Amino acid sequence: MKWNRSYSVVAAGLLIAGVVAGAPATARAHADSATAAPSVASPLAAPVWLCNPALASDPCGPTVHYPSGKTEDVGAVDEPFQIPSAPPVDCFYVYPTIDTLPNPLLQVGSLPPTPTDPEMAVTLAQAERFAGTCRMFVPVYRQASLTEVALGLVLKSPADLATGEMDVAQAWQDYWTHDNIDPATGQRRGVILIGHSQGSADLITLIQHQIDGNAAMQHQLVAAYLPGGNVQVPIGQPDGGGTDAGATFQHIGLCSNDTRFGCVVAYSSYDEPAGQAPGATAVFGRPTAAGYQIACTNPHALLTGAAPDSQQPLDTYLPSRQLVDGNALNPSGNLGLVGAGYTLPDVPAGFAHFRGELLGQCRNQDGASWLQLTDLGGLLPTSTQTSDLGTHVVDYNVALGDLTALAARQAADWAANSSQ
Repeated sequence: MKWNRSYSVVAAGLLIAGVVAGAPATARAHADSATAAPSVASPLAAPVWLCNPALASDPCGPTVHYPSGKTEDVGAVDEPFQIPSAPPVDCFYVYPTIDTLPNPLLQVGSLPPTPTDPEMAVTLAQAERFAGTCRMFVPVYRQASLTEVALGLVLKSPADLATGEMDVAQAWQDYWTHDNIDPATGQRRGVILIGHSQGSADLITLIQHQIDGNAAMQHQLVAAYLPGGNVQVPIGQPDGGGTDAGATFQHIGLCSNDTRFGCVVAYSSYDEPAGQAPGATAVFGRPTAAGYQIACTNPHALLTGAAPDSQQPLDTYLPSRQLVDGNALNPSGNLGLVGAGYTLPDVPAGFAHFRGELLGQCRNQDGASWLQLTDLGGLLPTSTQTSDLGTHVVDYNVALGDLTALAARQAADWAANSSQ
């Protein structure tokens, strides 16, 4: 079962979801800029966790516990993958823009957010399969909601990302202090940072402020996966080298044609018509200044050692209707607005697996850099070819099999070499 080719008018809503992270995540243009509305929130009394191994019912374990009370046996519904009892590394995942309204509704003081079904659904769709390699840590954060971003577009005032960045940074410090030390060995554990869209923007800020150049934390970094985040590098360079303020990172480079640990995977996917690049109004893929480019790393090419600009078959996992609690009347289920316009595969499994039906190729043309998709199997709506978002909504899923395989290899490389 494939994605429905039809693409509804709610593409405008998907644009909202992308804009919230697309521009702010580029280089150092964050929500704490002079043009952004200041946050009126205070730090939370304690981080709120959607997934954490210490939770009595960890939703990212073998059994999914939706906040609404629905339970789901991941081992039974997903194409088989094992969740080990002692994963070798950790994953710290920050989900994309998914809240239709602010969570909590009144974001003042230290009122905490509460886990929701949409946040769980997008976590399952993007990150659950990483549980085969990682202990999963997923904070609930006070993100800029779809509604706030829409209002910001109308008023031409950037949405406030500072509150979400504060919550993510607090959760990271809590994880680093209490969970990163392995109770069995007493040694610090490796960690993969995983984000998308607004989640990538928040992780970019976290990495810049706390990890990039911090030897202790950087040593534990297995990798950072930041699709849909516009990571900017000097043309031909993996990072800023310590002195280039226009680069997103100074000491953490892009992953190259190998699977060594400690690097960044970043791209935004488009299925542009032959010979065309994303337009001047594209949300992703365009740098903020001359001499720079937006990073594109092809996950499949990293696994095979192929040239990054070569066309590679992608290992695609699309979330099913069952996984996100969809039905005939609401096929997107708990994905709500961001999943609208796509008809999820209606199969008795958590994911539908398509190997090689999408081809991926990093391209650099007319000032834009992106992961160009070639659709051999009719998986993508044809109207994404004219969207400024491209295929942003499925950035992870188009190469989810490659990304999880890469995570396993990088985790093994970190384990074998981190003590050197």
